Amino acid sequence: MRTKGQTRDTNTAAALAASATSSDPGTPPKTVGIHTFGCRLNQFESDGIISRFLEGRDYELSDVAGGPDIAIINTCTVTDQAEARSRALVRKILRNNPQSKIVVTGCYAQTDPDKVAAIPGVYAVVGNDQKTGLRSLVEELENQAPVARAQQIPGASEDSAANAKAPIFSGGGLDRAKGQTKRPVIENPFAYGDVIPVGHSRAYLKIQDGCDRRCSYCKIPRARGGGVSRSYAEILDHVKRLDDRGIPEIVITGVNPGWYRDQGIGFNDLIGSILDRLTYSRLRLSSIEPCDVDQELAELSLHPAFCNYFHVPLQSGSREILKLMRRTYSAESYRKRMETVRKINPDVFMGTDVITGFPGETESHFQETLDLMADLGIVQVHAFPYSPREGTDALNLPNPVDRGVSKERVRRLQEFSANQWNRYLGRVVGQRRIAVVEKLDQAAGTGNALSEDYVRIEFDLALVPDEALKQTAIPGDSGLQGQLCEFQIQQVSGNKTVTGELRAVLPEGISSIL
Repeated sequence: MRTKGQTRDTNTAAALAASATSSDPGTPPKTVGIHTFGCRLNQFESDGIISRFLEGRDYELSDVAGGPDIAIINTCTVTDQAEARSRALVRKILRNNPQSKIVVTGCYAQTDPDKVAAIPGVYAVVGNDQKTGLRSLVEELENQAPVARAQQIPGASEDSAANAKAPIFSGGGLDRAKGQTKRPVIENPFAYGDVIPVGHSRAYLKIQDGCDRRCSYCKIPRARGGGVSRSYAEILDHVKRLDDRGIPEIVITGVNPGWYRDQGIGFNDLIGSILDRLTYSRLRLSSIEPCDVDQELAELSLHPAFCNYFHVPLQSGSREILKLMRRTYSAESYRKRMETVRKINPDVFMGTDVITGFPGETESHFQETLDLMADLGIVQVHAFPYSPREGTDALNLPNPVDRGVSKERVRRLQEFSANQWNRYLGRVVGQRRIAVVEKLDQAAGTGNALSEDYVRIEFDLALVPDEALKQTAIPGDSGLQGQLCEFQIQQVSGNKTVTGELRAVLPEGISSIL
């Protein structure tokens, strides 16, 4: 019997932290924590950053909100609310530990480094363009006097270091230079190595970074630079190591994963190659643009190792609004592509993103969005009100929509999604699902698992068969953490959640059903 799924660490974070004892026996290790805002791409990079800190024996993992010695905030800048949450977290950390050194990185740190540096309590600002070397930068700063740190900021006063802005390691917004047709790309965006999950069961795999589109509302190209793809061979090597390690699920991520190109190898070629090589892990696409969804990808989704799930951003179902957004598709082409997927894979779970209250959006435009999603059977809707962003063309568009109207449309989309979820979950009752056990609550005697179609399954640990527990390396219930298991769905129990009975552990992972 294969042992890869049994001998791996059930909690990678715990395993890394356990080895992170100080190189000096007389000096306790420093504590370090990281909080991630935003997308799965950020989560991949957070795993890479924290793994670097835990490689040696000088740091141990800690909860970031509690105020560790080094508190890292990996930020998002998609909306103004995302930026506000980052600022609020800085204040929370400092309340718990005024001595905590708060390092802010990510997209907000890239596009607006001066604003971030001015936040009281921030120790350093590290943009996406310096992110891979974050540990080295922090340690260099710690070895400098306060005045020396202050002098890294142009114009900082030598005699008022305490009041100086935090040092900035960020080139600022990655804009096109005058006369250039392309944005600069981030240097070494894949220098994180073979990132493994830290503190969670599923692994994120970054295959691409940057964006060359010019959506009128979006700041992400300024934060991530031009599009660039990771080496095909390097990706496959990383996949093999994750698969060999017994990681239950690999989530493909990037700013625009469907743009992947390396020496003539395209996105669908890459996905097919990964699927051909998986023997334990299953594969999930995080999000993919409508223009990259085609018949070939729909056919690949039928592979047993491919999670039966597509998240394809819509943003609006109105042709007029999509044109103002400068999206690269129409509502009609979106419909055709999703219908192609449905024809080939009728049971596929579909999710999407929608922006409400974009300048010029009328009630009629919004209704077009609702109608299109209903026609296509979209279940999961990530909805948020339009947020005016500095440096974007949409900032100057006429006919702004009242914020209250935008929020009300978000509420209606949430209601739509909740109804779609209820209908969807009603259909899965009585069916079986393969799911990753993500959380165990020994005190409550319950567990929580995630199915391939993003259904949360709650289960009773007391009802897990003894035969199933024998398939894990660690005796008892704790050995279930991070395992692929088979569940029988019993009933709908709440929002996006069902109760199920764990029937079997799959010690050979996805090979059990290939």
